[in-house]
Amino acid sequence: MNLKRSRESILIRRWKRADLGYVADSIAREGWGHSMRDVERCWRLEPHGCFLAVLHGVPVGHVFSVCYGKLGWIGLLIVNPEVRGRGVGSVLMGAAVNYLQRVGCKSIMLEAVEKAVPLYRQFGFREEFDSLRFRGQVGSMVRLGRLESGIRKMREKDVADVARFDVRYFGADRLRVLRSLLLDAPDLCYVAEDDTGVMGYIMARRGEGGFWVGPWVCERLRWARFLFDVLVEAVSGSDVALQVGVPAVNVKAQGLLEKLGFQLTGKSVRMVLGSVEQGRDDATHVYGIGGPEKG
Repeated sequence: MNLKRSRESILIRRWKRADLGYVADSIAREGWGHSMRDVERCWRLEPHGCFLAVLHGVPVGHVFSVCYGKLGWIGLLIVNPEVRGRGVGSVLMGAAVNYLQRVGCKSIMLEAVEKAVPLYRQFGFREEFDSLRFRGQVGSMVRLGRLESGIRKMREKDVADVARFDVRYFGADRLRVLRSLLLDAPDLCYVAEDDTGVMGYIMARRGEGGFWVGPWVCERLRWARFLFDVLVEAVSGSDVALQVGVPAVNVKAQGLLEKLGFQLTGKSVRMVLGSVEQGRDDATHVYGIGGPEKG
């Protein structure tokens, strides 16, 4: 479907299965660490929100957008190096924003590398807070103590309760994302609960060269500590890298990761367009985002 053309005849269309290899190769070129499975998961989650830019019959860029009801998220915006500066990114962003607004999103969020902030400002996005990137090696992780009772592997029947807990801090229902992550990596998903119900959870996925930890959301710091300990046990046979993105407003998460042996490697900027339904205080319970592409 032809959605929009620019003066250079940039065709914007939705991804097809045959495009997934191009998208994965593009992401690998940027060093973002997503696997082909991650790309396929995004496509399965929101096929109508995945857009490809084609110039003279050749793919030159892509973007992903996902709707969580009133909240939308945009990610995976990459333009081929040889055509940057020619408006391809703007056309892709326009397609993603228009799609999310058309399906009812009142606020749209994304995580921007600093050099892309001016582009997003042109669309009306404004900065909220920094999102920090940490990296550590499994083999050198510092263990923080005895495992807490009440922590166990997440099961399919737990996902609805976990999603309801998650809404308080993410700001929208992302049940289908949590379910897809559990189905892909059931041995890397854990939940913490007490007599009152879910108190926290942690999920992880294998990427290129290691694991991405998140979403990781907890009511209290001690639950976050013990959940992470259990996750490290699950991957302890591999001396591979763990990566996690943390909202800078969660100072407790930063302190925990430093104690565990993680190193700060970079940051992006959380930006929002439209009304803000997710308050900043909610992010103080987010210890790891699901990913820059989908929140």
